Amino acid sequence: MKLNFLRQLPKDKLQKVVLVCIVTLCAVVGVMEGYVLKNWSAIGDAKNNIAKLNEQIQRADHKAQQAVQDVTRLEQVKSFLETQQAAMVAGDPFAWIVREISLLAEQHPKVHVLGMQPGSKGQHELNPGYNVFTTRIEVEAGYDELGVFLQDFENKFPTAEVRSLGIVPSDRAQCRASLELAFLVRPNTDSHKSAGKSKAEKTTS
Repeated sequence: MKLNFLRQLPKDKLQKVVLVCIVTLCAVVGVMEGYVLKNWSAIGDAKNNIAKLNEQIQRADHKAQQAVQDVTRLEQVKSFLETQQAAMVAGDPFAWIVREISLLAEQHPKVHVLGMQPGSKGQHELNPGYNVFTTRIEVEAGYDELGVFLQDFENKFPTAEVRSLGIVPSDRAQCRASLELAFLVRPNTDSHKSAGKSKAEKTTS
């Protein structure tokens, strides 16, 4: 029916109708292309923004994880330093050593501390900023028990050292051991600060 109607139209009117249809179609296509291209560009920009945001989030997450690890390491270092300081001589050196060795000996009932001799304080050979306190103790124990005692001593006092060890058999299963021990002395924080101040004053003057 529509085709017959178009065929019956005069040629000039038919051309006008066709022209109007073409113009309308071009307009529709133009509008559609503009809309689609605009939305496609917006989608592309959105994807780029999302990718940038994801990258920023990953960086922030990495920094947060690194900060947590740094805090954990700092706490570990702090705990390690506190443990090391707790194993250093503080206050009256000989009284401190008598107390600590007695506490250690209580964990080894088969090790008998026969005596402790007051020692002397001196400068550390490798680190002049620290002092060491040396003392000598005598113990009686079985060979195996003595070995365990020395191992526990080194574990409990990582900053101390056994400088000499003399063993004399007392009977078949027991022995007497004479140990020269050197303990690191905990530095006085106040004296270190005052020493640092005096050095700073000398350099400024």
